[in-house]
Amino acid sequence: MKIYSEEEIQQLLTVTGGDAEDQAAAVAVVTAAILESRRLGRIALGKPSSSWHKGQSVLRGDMASNWHTSSRPGL
Repeated sequence: MKIYSEEEIQQLLTVTGGDAEDQAAAVAVVTAAILESRRLGRIALGKPSSSWHKGQSVLRGDMASNWHTSSRPGL
């Protein structure tokens, strides 16, 4: 899949209607949206920046089943 530069994206877009200022704004918004979606796609496909492992120490498997009553006297 070809990755287009900002200039290539703007050359491929065609805008009709509105005055020159409206057309320039539309091109800028659509170009920014394309670039942002491409950036987010790379983030989603990339390796996670953290490594969280579901070990017993993290999951608190050895906790008492009555922790909520034993830690709050009077309830």
